[in-house]
Amino acid sequence: MRWQAIALALIIVVSMSFGSVLAGEGPILFKGSVGEDIQYQKSIEAVAISNGTVYASCDYRMVVGDELLSIYYLGVMAAYSTNGSRLWVNDSGYVVKIQPLDNGILAGGLGGFVFFDKEGHVRANFPTLNKLYDFAMRNGYVYGIDGDVWYSNGTFSSSGEVFKAKLLENGSLSIEDGWKLRLPTMPGRVRLGDIIYVGSGFPSGYSAKYQFGAIYGVSYDGELLWNVSTGWWVRDLELWKGNAIAGTGFNNTKGYILMVDKDGRVLWNESTFFVEDLLVVNDTLYVSGFDGEKGKVAAYDLNDKKLLWTRDFPYRAKPLAYGSGKLVVGTGKFESRKEGNVTKVYSEGGLYVLDPSDGKVLWEDRGMGYVRSLAVQGSLVAAGTGSSYFYVLDLSKIGESSGICGPAFLVFLTLLAAAAVRGGLNGGRAGR
Repeated sequence: MRWQAIALALIIVVSMSFGSVLAGEGPILFKGSVGEDIQYQKSIEAVAISNGTVYASCDYRMVVGDELLSIYYLGVMAAYSTNGSRLWVNDSGYVVKIQPLDNGILAGGLGGFVFFDKEGHVRANFPTLNKLYDFAMRNGYVYGIDGDVWYSNGTFSSSGEVFKAKLLENGSLSIEDGWKLRLPTMPGRVRLGDIIYVGSGFPSGYSAKYQFGAIYGVSYDGELLWNVSTGWWVRDLELWKGNAIAGTGFNNTKGYILMVDKDGRVLWNESTFFVEDLLVVNDTLYVSGFDGEKGKVAAYDLNDKKLLWTRDFPYRAKPLAYGSGKLVVGTGKFESRKEGNVTKVYSEGGLYVLDPSDGKVLWEDRGMGYVRSLAVQGSLVAAGTGSSYFYVLDLSKIGESSGICGPAFLVFLTLLAAAAVRGGLNGGRAGR
């Protein structure tokens, strides 16, 4: 009986110690879809999570006419509960950013803004003059940027604007007590610090043959304070201690990281790979991109302007996110293949979760397809792919175990306990 008690106690201790790890549950909570019936090439370019709801927008371009007479930028947005149930779906236009609010959802896209209520009904629209690539919010106001690139008489040119508009209670926007400021090149990113920072150039996810780029400093009353030419597209723009950090890209192979203060002084200029996204966590800058052959992610100490680590990936590294002390990286590419008389576009790539201190891979899934967008709230991550699918993960389920703990180890201990019981019983009989 003593050996039986010891064996039973051993199994109980193992189950209690490793139960959460050995339950067989992976970090993926569910796989959702939106726009699954769309026949055009499609991609989930924007996701968001707020108060137990996941939002995902599937974007596509509809081409009308054999001679490409017209291109319509369209999209469909859906809302899911975090248990995987679809709540609603509605047309949204081509969405680049989703901003959940207390009374609804503000979606900004290439055609402007659409405001949805919590049930998914469209309550307001606010078209922009040109393509809207980004916006930010502060104190009930929306600060947006829109612009475009034109080709005429063999020459490329671009322009755009940054604007301030009041978000009204019904979800519409009013420019009456706001302003508009014309910019000489197309803006692609906007961030709000002590001043408004605007980056021009094709932002992450877009490209063209025409190279241009600048960082603009704008006051909150709409005055252009200064501009710094980058020459190359500003792919992403973030803030650190009141300074703007810009990541640029050129020729799909190389780029720069620049730090500019509120007076327009360049404090740091670092050569790097072609930048896709930037992420600032405390005093660390994470950079994703492509060097022409491999996907790249690098980490920099912003105080010392020092490279901490780099990691390579089989595909372009694009969106970055941070949650539960972990760094999330989306990677991938679009692969065109000729099948008979039809050219089909396939999404290839996957998702990685890294230790942000050294870049070590904690978890990966290489079969998701090209991960184009990420959103984090708490330990939950939404990952949109270059198709109609998105995934929701729980980061708290990654990195729970260490060493040899796992199902095989539990089987080993169970067999060991059984052997101990048999041995104890045999020994008991021999002693009687």
